[in-house]
Amino acid sequence: MLGIKDLKEELANTSAEIKEMNAMIGKMSENILILSREMANSMREMTSELHETNLSIRDSLKVTSETIQKMSDNFSIALENALSKMTNMSMEVNMKDTILKSLGIDGLIPDFLKKK
Repeated sequence: MLGIKDLKEELANTSAEIKEMNAMIGKMSENILILSREMANSMREMTSELHETNLSIRDSLKVTSETIQKMSDNFSIALENALSKMTNMSMEVNMKDTILKSLGIDGLIPDFLKKK
């Protein structure tokens, strides 16, 4: 059986071990707090970067949409003008042919001299 002196020594050793464990737990909790702060800062920075990226993408898509709309409008106007000119040219050719036929000189003018 252990004597009182031995028990006292064991208690002192156990107390020292508990103090050492307590110090380790304190150090570990400090490291956890530091890690938690760093993670929070990283998340804030990442959120900010994502927000900036989203704004850039939105602006880019807006410019692309506006450009496509302008191109579509310009194409529609150009197509309208081309169709109008083609209609006018067709009417002019038909009128010239009609006039030449009504005057009876249609066969007298060679095709290469007729303006198209």
